[in-house]
Amino acid sequence: MEREKKKIPCPARMAIEGLEKAFSHWGIEHAQKQSCWQYKSCPPNVYCKCPAYIGHAGRRCWLVAGSFSSKNPYCDHTKKLKDCSECSFYKEVKSNT
Repeated sequence: MEREKKKIPCPARMAIEGLEKAFSHWGIEHAQKQSCWQYKSCPPNVYCKCPAYIGHAGRRCWLVAGSFSSKNPYCDHTKKLKDCSECSFYKEVKSNT
């Protein structure tokens, strides 16, 4: 009989969820609090390896993971676009700043 592997929760994701809960009473819209991997619904096996996630740049992901950071972006969503300025998350963040 094989032992079942327990799913280990992502510590960074748990921290983000805790912060979202703690600051939810401030009246900040959900879209304004989301990181790029949440907004784009990236699966954990993708966002846990993403430079934006690792570098805590979730609201400014284009600086480390997108086409503004190099000629070969990490972000799968940006690879489908000309550059980050065409990304819906980029436009959302820029319109709220």
